[in-house]
Amino acid sequence: MSTLWLLGGLCATWLTWWWLRGEDLARFDLGHPTPRPMTSTEEQRSATLARINGFIRATNSGSVSLKRVSRLREVMDSMGEGAQLTSRFEPVSDGDIRGEWVLAPNADPDKRLLYIHGGGFFAGSPKSHRLLTDALAVNTGMSVFALDYRLLPEANQKAAIDDARHGLAWLAKNAPDRSSSVASHLVVAGDSAGGNLTLSCLQWARDESSVNVDAGIAFCPSTDITMSSPSFRYNLESDLILGKSLRPVLMIPSFIRLLVFWLINRRRPSHPAFSPVMGDLSNLPPTLLQASTTEMLLDDSARYYHKACASGSIAEFELYPDMVHVWHLFSAEISEGRDAIISVVQFLERVGVLTPSITTADVSAEIPRHHGVNQG
Repeated sequence: MSTLWLLGGLCATWLTWWWLRGEDLARFDLGHPTPRPMTSTEEQRSATLARINGFIRATNSGSVSLKRVSRLREVMDSMGEGAQLTSRFEPVSDGDIRGEWVLAPNADPDKRLLYIHGGGFFAGSPKSHRLLTDALAVNTGMSVFALDYRLLPEANQKAAIDDARHGLAWLAKNAPDRSSSVASHLVVAGDSAGGNLTLSCLQWARDESSVNVDAGIAFCPSTDITMSSPSFRYNLESDLILGKSLRPVLMIPSFIRLLVFWLINRRRPSHPAFSPVMGDLSNLPPTLLQASTTEMLLDDSARYYHKACASGSIAEFELYPDMVHVWHLFSAEISEGRDAIISVVQFLERVGVLTPSITTADVSAEIPRHHGVNQG
């Protein structure tokens, strides 16, 4: 009898793990595109590494605690200090919608871009990503709205998803001058955790809303909360940003991790709202993904790209060599950050959101550069 109970318990555990884990995506491990040529100098890479090391020291990477989360938020919000920005920043508080308009001098009020910041769902804000949102605003000419969504641990991840959806629906109908006008073109973009919310929003807009999204842009996105992508292991040592903080998490048995997520959010971690790569990727707007060869989320992008293409959607995947996770935040120091923004502009021109009028040289010149190195 005890043997039967044991076998029954093992069977129940396996079935629960299988249900929580969701689809096996190994069939989409189909390789990576050829990395773009490295354009940064050794001096630029050294300056970026100095900022990264200062960031890591300041946040004291290790186990998650309220004190560390608070410090992480402070340091992230200081990341744009020292940069000369072109756009003006206008705070917004409209019911449940919080964030800021990022408006360059050439901003088109009818072409709007929702930007969803990263930070592991624990940190980040419109302020922490101003260098990036300013570059997007200046070089695309779109009216950028940087969303301030609810974070862990004060709220659960479902709250962040709800805020992103509400933000997208709001932006479709609200212009920077506070008039109620429908956007002529609407783009959603985000990095890391914000990239996750971006891709989740694309499926929601297709299935459950009247919002028409013209394109999606995901910088180093987390597409699979179950953390089953191979690069979580083989890039653990090379990822300077995520490696130390995620190592303790990866040491926890996957069944326990998935079960805890379900208990907190009351949804399977493999639900497409949380893990967009698990969803139906057909009939989505054109999507650009960018990732680094050395980051842990590399295969999250690769699997999403291959599945989206197999599902008939238009997707592009660009790979940059030996960059830190979301190197776009360091575009003031490193040329690959500026290259990535140039590529975004070119992508939006290809899919008809922007009219081809800005040359690559003009775009590169307009991205702000830092003055000095911020050590955190």
